[in-house]
Amino acid sequence: MNAWKSMWILGCGVLVSCGAPMPDEEAATPGTQQQGLAQVFTQQADFTAATGATPLAFPAVAFDAYPDHPSGAASSCVRTLPGVDLPWGSSTPTVNVLAPRAKDWLCFMGPGWDHGNTNPLPVKPTLLAVGEDDFEIAFLRPVSAVGLELLTNRLAQHKVTLTFTDASQEVLDDAVLATGANAFAFVGIQSTKRIRSLFIDSSGGGTENEGIAAIWTAP
Repeated sequence: MNAWKSMWILGCGVLVSCGAPMPDEEAATPGTQQQGLAQVFTQQADFTAATGATPLAFPAVAFDAYPDHPSGAASSCVRTLPGVDLPWGSSTPTVNVLAPRAKDWLCFMGPGWDHGNTNPLPVKPTLLAVGEDDFEIAFLRPVSAVGLELLTNRLAQHKVTLTFTDASQEVLDDAVLATGANAFAFVGIQSTKRIRSLFIDSSGGGTENEGIAAIWTAP
């Protein structure tokens, strides 16, 4: 895990500064680097303090979430389309999670689930896909910040593509995200432009799972 608590990056992925920005940087940013500018956090506490983001509800028990259980005990699944709506149990969901490259199922896996292809094992209901674990998260109400608790595999290689409300995009590469292998890794993103969706492109998920254990958002 990278020791830097946050990194300022530009749309092309070039590092501008490391750590918390200096006051003069904060003053200059809105006028000179607004387009495509994002701040990436690797510490949840720093992210929530800076953004006020709150977690989206996940189901309390993975097995109880859906009636289909193709992965057995301590899990339940839904077809990759229509995907999972969050907050869980809400009549007016604000987020939809898809796994467009998965085979059939997008599942909540909970404590006690173990098929020998996931490390670490879920300690709470965690989203995993059957097949390649790439995820698309759509924000029905665009957000200024999103946080992710990622369950990573031995490769821990990720690329996140942000799509903004004006249809422009920004790609955050693996070096910026700084996720550790076989861990529950936190990635938080704050943007000066509203985020409409993001796509998480991972590696090796077809043989060793990757997943999402939690999601935070800020309007």
